Amino acid sequence: MPDRPETSQSPGSDAVPPASTPRRGSPRGLARRLGAALVLVLAGAVVVPAATAEPAAAASPATSALAATPSGAHLAATALPARANGTDFDPGNIITDEVFFDGKALTSGQIQAFLRRKVPTCHAKPGDPDCLRNYRETTPTRAKDAYCKKYTGAKNERASKIIAKVAKACGVSAKVLLVLLQKEQSLVTATAPTRYQYERATGFACPDSAPCDEQYFGFFNQVYHAARQYQRYTDRSVYSWRSIGKNNLPYHPDSSRGCGTVEVDIKNQATLGLYFYTPYVPNQAALDNMYGTGDRCSSYGNRNFWRGFTDWFGSTRYAVRGAIQKAWLAAGDVDSPVGVQRGHETCHSKGHYCVQRFTRGTIAKSPKKGTFLMTGALEKAWRKAGAQKGPLKWPYSPAKARRADSSTMQRFSSGYLVDTPRWGIQQVVGDAAKVWRKNKHRTGRLGLPRAAAKCKGSGKKERCVQRFVGGYVTVHPSRGNRAVTGDIAKYWKSKKLDRGSLGYPSSNEKCSTKKKVTTCRQSFGSTRVVSSTKYPIRTVRAKIAKLWDSKRSAVGEPVKNRKCTTRGKGAKRYKVCEQKFTKGWISDSKKHGTFYVSGQFGKVFTKNKKKLGIPTSNRTCTKKSGTKTCTQTFTKGKIVKKGSKKPRVRT
Repeated sequence: MPDRPETSQSPGSDAVPPASTPRRGSPRGLARRLGAALVLVLAGAVVVPAATAEPAAAASPATSALAATPSGAHLAATALPARANGTDFDPGNIITDEVFFDGKALTSGQIQAFLRRKVPTCHAKPGDPDCLRNYRETTPTRAKDAYCKKYTGAKNERASKIIAKVAKACGVSAKVLLVLLQKEQSLVTATAPTRYQYERATGFACPDSAPCDEQYFGFFNQVYHAARQYQRYTDRSVYSWRSIGKNNLPYHPDSSRGCGTVEVDIKNQATLGLYFYTPYVPNQAALDNMYGTGDRCSSYGNRNFWRGFTDWFGSTRYAVRGAIQKAWLAAGDVDSPVGVQRGHETCHSKGHYCVQRFTRGTIAKSPKKGTFLMTGALEKAWRKAGAQKGPLKWPYSPAKARRADSSTMQRFSSGYLVDTPRWGIQQVVGDAAKVWRKNKHRTGRLGLPRAAAKCKGSGKKERCVQRFVGGYVTVHPSRGNRAVTGDIAKYWKSKKLDRGSLGYPSSNEKCSTKKKVTTCRQSFGSTRVVSSTKYPIRTVRAKIAKLWDSKRSAVGEPVKNRKCTTRGKGAKRYKVCEQKFTKGWISDSKKHGTFYVSGQFGKVFTKNKKKLGIPTSNRTCTKKSGTKTCTQTFTKGKIVKKGSKKPRVRT
């Protein structure tokens, strides 16, 4: 219900500028006609049984019923948390066009749920109409005109359905209509409404200087014509005495009080429409006592509209729509963990992802994970990192806690945020995130991130190393993006990681198990690092490593690291490197080349190394007269095997 005064333009004279007495809303005139009983309704003090009575505002007709209406999922006999602050009220932008003219702001189901939250138990009196949550009315069909689309009437329509259909037909937010119903007649929270309240539901066609026009009585009529009226205010051929821009507006309708006027720079059509409906500006006293009365020059209609909308639906600056609104309403709307909207919904250029910021968090929409709330430390860390414009980009899924390691992890379209008691909040982004995910992120061998990535270079030349509990993830433009774990990671660390002789890994770790022995190998440029459950860590290097790559099945796994010695004398000195494997040997020298000895030849060579010297060829086989002969040469002799006979040494 409005304060004193409230303006509702009469449809018979809405083209006439207020040259003398403004057409005012019902509270002042109606209170005068109906007496103290109506004052209670205006003040929000609806009389109900003590067990379910809602908290009342101050007993003054200048206090809107909205001031005492609880909001959110819980109704209790406690005062409504004050959300509206007078310092936030902008007389030139009371509500944006985006919010006000959002005809799809709420579905009928959402409106019905809202009405039920406001009145969980109805105490309608016999002979009087039901509470708004239960109210039904057969509605007429209204043809399309210049201001509203066609409204198709129906039998026994719910009030929530009527509000939703009118909002859509006339392009005015159902939230605005709900606030208007409350501001004018306290209908939303009335637990025992009267016929009078339904007849004048939005105060339409009830000028303060004359009786209400009865042809507009009735809930549907009031809601429909009020919504249509706000669209009529956009017609400059009818409403021309005020416009967007600078306007002188009075503080109070009674000019004899000498309250004066104030210049208001009206920023949008929605605010202009409110001043056509209620042409007064709340003064500082009214704003300072947002939930009570001001002084003799205070008017409250536009203040109460703004306050009511803020208390029920949050910001009058930013709309909440679609899937994000659905999640917000389900979580408790303004009482939800994320609080009140403080920014516009922002979406990816292809519409795959959307986010909207609220006072205590963010609501995100993901193509695969639906819509979810983001609050707390991870949401703050995401914002600090640049939100969707930062390296993490768009929220992909909600945060998930894991008891096993007391961690909380959230995935984003380009990475992860992980919070742990020991390592704090760490981010894993870009190519490192892909490697981590491929390795089963926190449940895999890498485990939790324990430090931020350390990077060098930029752009296509950037290379990074990030430490995890179980190893490292590396990113390199030419060596690829890798995970280094287990004993190989420990060895790499002992060699100073990427700063040491090994540099960055150039392959992924590969493991195999034979005869209950697990062996893992990973390449670091020209070096292979090998770990196993039987032998200590080993390396295979340079040309020996290159040959081993192709002959691994023949020579087996390294038993020891390579050993290099110098042979010859004087100018004929040369370096020879040899390495033993489980099935043979590989030898490398600049003078003789790189060769392997394996199988039966390898066993013979092991026993006759000094006698044979260094291999100068790989084994070769020929077949003559049906007999296969295999030979391998060395610096001091050769090994020969004929047919099925054992190999023999010849020097």
